[in-house]
Amino acid sequence: SCVSVTAWPAMFYKNYTCLLADMNIETVHQPLSWFLNSKVPGYEGTLWACDTRTEGSSLREVFADDFRKYAAVEAFSRKVTEFFTFRWAPWRWEDTPSMYDSHTGLGLLNPLNVVPLYTLFKMSGGTDKWWDVIFTPHYTASFLVDELRPFPAVFAPLIEAQIPLLPNKENSWQGKSKLSDHDCNITTCVTWKDAGKGIREVFTRLVEGIDLREDIRVREVEVLANGKKRVHDEHDGYIDVDRVVFACPANAVGNIYKKHGILEDVILSTPVYADDHHPDSGHMHAVMHSDGGVIEKKYREECLARASNYVEITQKDDGTINIENQYNFGVQTPGPGVFDLPLDKKPVMLISHALGEGKEINPDLVRGTGNHARAHPLYSGWNVMAMLSLRLVQGKQGIYYCSNWTTPGNCHDMSFLSGLICAHAIGAKYPFQDKEAEKDFHRMRDLMGI
Repeated sequence: SCVSVTAWPAMFYKNYTCLLADMNIETVHQPLSWFLNSKVPGYEGTLWACDTRTEGSSLREVFADDFRKYAAVEAFSRKVTEFFTFRWAPWRWEDTPSMYDSHTGLGLLNPLNVVPLYTLFKMSGGTDKWWDVIFTPHYTASFLVDELRPFPAVFAPLIEAQIPLLPNKENSWQGKSKLSDHDCNITTCVTWKDAGKGIREVFTRLVEGIDLREDIRVREVEVLANGKKRVHDEHDGYIDVDRVVFACPANAVGNIYKKHGILEDVILSTPVYADDHHPDSGHMHAVMHSDGGVIEKKYREECLARASNYVEITQKDDGTINIENQYNFGVQTPGPGVFDLPLDKKPVMLISHALGEGKEINPDLVRGTGNHARAHPLYSGWNVMAMLSLRLVQGKQGIYYCSNWTTPGNCHDMSFLSGLICAHAIGAKYPFQDKEAEKDFHRMRDLMGI
C-alpha cells in the first residue's frame, strides 16, 4: 500500500507528510544504517553505507576506483538534470528539492530520462562487480527490486540525496555513540512515533465515512450503455457507479476491465515488474522471524543493535550473485512496547529475503511470511514511457488509473499522490495548504496528464 511505508525522507515525501500532519499522527527521526557483507571471491569485505572510512576490509577500499567513477557519474547526472530543468533560473531559486520536477523546463528533452545509470557508469570505466556487489545490493534493500541496470540516470541525484552511497553532511551522520566508536546513519528519514499503531491509524482515518468493503474480490468492471460502470464482485453482487479508479497492478486492470480498447491493451501490458526477472527468488518472498542466527556471528551483535538492513552478497555455484537482505525491525520500528524498551530487552525482529545457499531459519521462530508479486515495478525508461502514455486513456469512459506503475518511480509518495490526482480529476479539491507540496501535486498532474 502507498501509505504503509516504514521510513521516508520528509523533504521529498511532501504530500505524505501533509497527510500525516492533517491526521495528527506524530513522526520521529529514524536513523537508518545499511551494512553490506560481501563474500564474493576476490571482493570480500564489509561496508557501512554511511561510513566514509576506507581502511581495513572496507568495500570502499576494495572498490575505491569504482566509487570515484560513480561519484563523477552522479555529479554529471545532477548537473545535466539541473540544466534541463532550469534549476539555475532565478524563479527556481526558492524551490525545495523535489522528485517530481525532472520534466519541468526542458526536462522532457533530457536524454538521462531514458539513458540508464548503469550505461553511464560502464562508459566511465566502472566495473560490473561494483554494480553487482555494491550498488544493486544497497538499493535493492530500498526498492525491493534486484534488477537495477535499467535505472534511469536522471534519478541518480535523487537516490543519493535520500539513501546515499556517497554520504555527506547533508544526508548522514558519523561519530561516536553508545553503540559504536564509529557509528553512522542516514539523517534524511522519519517514521511513525507509534510504529505499527501509526500504520493502522493512517488506514483507519483514511476510510472514515467511506463505504469500505474488505475481502471481496472485484471480478469485472463493465461499461453499461447509459455510461454507468457496473462493478461485479466474486459473489455475483454488483454496484453501478459513475466512475471507477483502478489502484492495482497493471495486469489486474486488464483482467478486470475485460472490454478495454486496443490502446489500453498495449499500455497495460507494457509495465515490467521485479518478478518478471526473478519470479522465484530475489525479493519476492519474505519471512518474518526472530532468528538472529541468519546474520554472520562476528557481525551479529553490532548489526542487531544498529543496522537497519543487513545485506549479505554471495556467489552461487553457477556464478550468479545472490543478494540476501535482512530488514532489522528492532532498529527500524519504534512504538510502545518496542521503541521504549532498552535495546537489550528488544526481541529480534527480522524480515528475510533470498537467504544464501545453505542457510536456514529456525521454524519455531518464524512469525509469518509475505509475497511481493506484482508489487514493485522496475525503475526504467521503458516504464516511464508507459506511464506517460497513460494520459491517452486516463478518464476515458469515466475510468482512471493510479498506483505505483502509473508514476515515474516506485515509491510511496508518488503512489499516494497518483490517487489524489485521480480524485481531483473526478472533482475533489486538493486537500493540503502546503505550497511546496502543492507544487509537487501539479508537477505530477503534468506527468499523468489529468
